[in-house]
Amino acid sequence: MGKEADVGRGGGVGAVVLGWALVACGGAPSEAWEDEACAAVRSGDVVISEYLNDPEGTDTGREYVELHNPTHAAVELEGLLLYAARADGSQEKGFLFLEPLSMAPRDYLVLGDVRDGALPAHVDLSYGSALGALGNTSGAVGLRCGDRVIDEVPLAAPGRSGVARGYDGRLVPDSAGNDDLSRWCDAPDAGSTGAFRGSPGEPNAPCGTTVPSSPGGQDGGVDAGVDAGVVETCLPAGERTPRAVRRPRPGALVLTEVMANPLGDDTLGEWVEVLALEAMDLNGLTLATDSSSGTTLKREQCLSIPAGGHALLARKLDAVLNGGLPAPLATFGMDLRNAGGVVSVRAGEEVLDAVTYGPAVEGVATQVAPERATSSANDAPEAWCRASLGYGTRGNLGTPGLPNTACSAGSADAGSAPDGGMDAGTRDGGADAGGVDAGPDTSCVDRVTGKPRARRVPDVGSVALTEWMADPSAVADVVGEWVEVLALRDVDLNGVALSNESGARSVLESPLCLTVRAGARAVLARSADTALNGGLPSVLGTFSFILPNDAGPHVLRLSVEGRELDALGWSTAAKAGQSWQVAPAYSDPVRNDVPGSACLTPLAVRYGLGDRGTPGLENRPCSP
Repeated sequence: MGKEADVGRGGGVGAVVLGWALVACGGAPSEAWEDEACAAVRSGDVVISEYLNDPEGTDTGREYVELHNPTHAAVELEGLLLYAARADGSQEKGFLFLEPLSMAPRDYLVLGDVRDGALPAHVDLSYGSALGALGNTSGAVGLRCGDRVIDEVPLAAPGRSGVARGYDGRLVPDSAGNDDLSRWCDAPDAGSTGAFRGSPGEPNAPCGTTVPSSPGGQDGGVDAGVDAGVVETCLPAGERTPRAVRRPRPGALVLTEVMANPLGDDTLGEWVEVLALEAMDLNGLTLATDSSSGTTLKREQCLSIPAGGHALLARKLDAVLNGGLPAPLATFGMDLRNAGGVVSVRAGEEVLDAVTYGPAVEGVATQVAPERATSSANDAPEAWCRASLGYGTRGNLGTPGLPNTACSAGSADAGSAPDGGMDAGTRDGGADAGGVDAGPDTSCVDRVTGKPRARRVPDVGSVALTEWMADPSAVADVVGEWVEVLALRDVDLNGVALSNESGARSVLESPLCLTVRAGARAVLARSADTALNGGLPSVLGTFSFILPNDAGPHVLRLSVEGRELDALGWSTAAKAGQSWQVAPAYSDPVRNDVPGSACLTPLAVRYGLGDRGTPGLENRPCSP
């Protein structure tokens, strides 16, 4: 605990329990006070990073929930509600922070079900009986400011009683990543207090840690719920003790600039720039082109990038040789083709980001517009343009390691490839700047291999419309509306059209394969920018027409090459801040528009800035 939170602990137990009593007796402050008190707290400013939901023996008085502030600024908790509920959102119970309490940057706060006597050493504040008993095998626990969800995580059963569940210590806790149960695991024996296994108030161990056998000899080897893989470590700058590598999650690392044809020797002066949307390490990632297996970034020291930081990957470290670049974070050995091609960044076989660039102009880098710097928005050719600022000692143009400049109307290459790599004359079926036939019914560039292949064209029965948000409340409709598509087999959505009952139509186009694996869900949205669209997960494609809010005969259709793939109809008016979702049992193109197959998303299921929905995730059952 940091100093600020310790101050809260000194007189906070009685105050906080009193706060709960006011809630239980109907004397709680007004919702307006709650909203105002915590108005500055944004989604993800405080996250849930550990919980003990099944202590040995009786649960009463022994459960706890750990909060973490992953930001670089203090967060005020006054007005926030810590709540617990069943998985469907029912039987919610809450604990309101009535007293001022500040969490320092990177600090932890442990709240426990302590009903009598002094607080145990690992508990900072008691919520008494306010949350009741946490679900041992399912349920949810979260934080809200009024109706706005700050964070919520699903509860899962530990391998056995007395073992806490923690978010993977290799990852920086965040409000989106901790929704994924695969990123949680049982706490190892190391650091155990004796009464239970866990690390309350401290960073979690990496999932994948091998633990010693217990005194009874029952638990040697890999702990239940923990992956047996080897944890990769690196040495932070200025420190002597290694730590686990912080792997970026998909969508968090963005390719933003490529210099394929510098003035002078290409083998000395080529470079690629990446942007980190969250703090991460690049150790173990592979940078590749469509004509190479790539270079894996390996170093004993942590190749760290702070959230919002740019990193430069170059052919040479020496500024005399590379044309006066700022210090690169790492080097690569493959050639960037002057004729254009694909650059990708992978974590093993998982592609974190991939972009297509067109014929390079000598001495001029190709850069993504700042407002399109996301792993989905940078797929569009029009997101890219020529750099205009000079750098280094040879007269090259680019912004290596710095934020890109805005793309002006005249900054595209009018002679060959405008912006991101498709020649202006090829958008209707000609050759891609990198030599790939980008015609709508031929091929696309595979995100894993970086090579062109035939599209997996969907057929009838292979995709289904499963969820739609017509009236978001966290952001405006024109940027926050979205539609979810479920793939029933592996498909590429390139060339697929989304349309409505009025005939408005948007076609999904990209030189990269818009792949959706069987059983996965793609989000199509009005905006791909998470800063604008309400915090949606990665958006595969965008559409331009509105989703109506009023009651009436409405239809969404998916089609390709003149064939209708699915149609979903409804007549009920939209409800602000709630998506409509198709029940899992009806999630196919035959039954998804049967009367009663869809319902409003349950109260406890929220995303991004707090609207209700499951974009990109499995839908919840509809209550009878």
